[in-house]
Amino acid sequence: MVQISKFRWIEFEWDEHNISELDKHSIAPNEAEECFYNKHDVFRNKKKPGRRYETYKLDGKADSGRPLLLIFFVKEKSKVRSSQGSVARIRVITGWEV
Repeated sequence: MVQISKFRWIEFEWDEHNISELDKHSIAPNEAEECFYNKHDVFRNKKKPGRRYETYKLDGKADSGRPLLLIFFVKEKSKVRSSQGSVARIRVITGWEV
């Protein structure tokens, strides 16, 4: 299980594919990002054959209070070579309002 709170820094990976997928569900990338910084719960998502990364579900709220369920994976975890701490690169795959 990944614990987002253990990372000092979070970076998000956005491109036309995941932005388009969120747009289908009327979610803006900034709303998805807000959920990671607000109070949230993270659960392991079910495994799918052939999936390269382990995926997770984040149940949280955007700053507006809108409740969102996001599916994401941690693409890269690295230790910054300074006192700044660990970095997680997050790629949101999809999401829904709940």
